[in-house]
Amino acid sequence: MHLETYTAFLLFVIVMTGTPGMGNLSMMAIGQTTGFRSSLPFLLGTTVGAMTLDTTVALGLGGLFMASPQFAWAVRLFGLTYIVYLGWKIMKMQLSTPDANKRFTFVEGIFLHPTNPKSWAMAVVGFSQIATSDLPLAHTIMVYVGTFTFFQVSFHSLWGLAGTLLMRTLKSRRVLLGINGMLVTIMIGATVYALFVTST
Repeated sequence: MHLETYTAFLLFVIVMTGTPGMGNLSMMAIGQTTGFRSSLPFLLGTTVGAMTLDTTVALGLGGLFMASPQFAWAVRLFGLTYIVYLGWKIMKMQLSTPDANKRFTFVEGIFLHPTNPKSWAMAVVGFSQIATSDLPLAHTIMVYVGTFTFFQVSFHSLWGLAGTLLMRTLKSRRVLLGINGMLVTIMIGATVYALFVTST
């Protein structure tokens, strides 16, 4: 793999995983609501889900997403439903007394990226950038999945820590509720945009 190829791919990954998205916004909202430590099971789940998505895309499932409007719509609709559920749970957690039974779980994290249209598009475009005939597929997949995983975990963690910092800095429950409401609105709005605008 040429250095220029990997550098372009690396810049793409940093931009895509570092900017606001479902994973980063969810981690920030959870961190702001119950603290970073409580988000670790969810973070681990998002990591497993993202690695599974990236691997299956690299093995050819990404072509199905791009070629089948029905499959793409199914992902978008399921994703919208799931994001609304996450938003509802985040707001419910903010409004109630923190309780370990109400926190996000590993299993809930697994579904975040596989149900996110942005994650599918990001995975497909990313693999198309790094795929090359001069390296074995297994090697390419290892570099591809490893790079995405490192930066996704890093940025999800940073956004979660930023949420925790907000929780510790801002003592007003009303302000924190307003910030979480804004984050949830952006999460759902971005999913609706992907569903009804970018698909047309």
